[in-house]
Amino acid sequence: MTIPKIIHQTYKNHNLPGTYKMCQTEIKRLHPDFEYRFYTDEDMDRLMKTEFPEYYDKFNELPRMIMKIDMFRYFLMYKYGGLYTDMDYLMFNNFDMLNEKVVIPCNREDENGEPICLGNCIFASQPNHPYWKSLMDTLFTIDRTKLDYNTDKNIDGNVLGTGPLFVFAMWKRYSKINDDICVSKRSLFHPPTKNNNQYIEGLKKDGCYGMHICTGLWRNNKL
Repeated sequence: MTIPKIIHQTYKNHNLPGTYKMCQTEIKRLHPDFEYRFYTDEDMDRLMKTEFPEYYDKFNELPRMIMKIDMFRYFLMYKYGGLYTDMDYLMFNNFDMLNEKVVIPCNREDENGEPICLGNCIFASQPNHPYWKSLMDTLFTIDRTKLDYNTDKNIDGNVLGTGPLFVFAMWKRYSKINDDICVSKRSLFHPPTKNNNQYIEGLKKDGCYGMHICTGLWRNNKL
């Protein structure tokens, strides 16, 4: 089995900001043979209700929309597989790692080049992979409703709750049992973000797949 040629992206509605439209155009241009699927918040709710009814109530207990959006992308990977990217992820090259079971990029490394955090703005997977199921099932085992998100510290707590550090922690647990997840080097998917044409052209030539522009709309409750 290979990773299906499906691109998944989500946003609250079809009125995309200019940066998002630009990133959407590029990913479609670079993947003409991929099926493109876009989900609004209404689509997300409907799909969770119809395809994952046993998770639906717990899913709706998540206290912030960004947490639902985080978890929803894990459900998409489990159900359909394919390539997921945030709307503010700018692709440079065609994603061609289709023979892997799961690809999750490193977005922070220690001084030895070892991952200390994984990204959740882009990843890819075959369908029905047990790693994603383990993330889904935390809806029943982690009570995220008691977390408070009124300070910067607790916004970072949201990252621990459903985002990159959560993905990393669950990978560390999973990797003790299985080693079938490809954790790529940071330089492949998560180079430092710079608005510099010469820098970006160099990344493209070096085979970098893309760059996270990091608009961070969720921090201002705009998602």
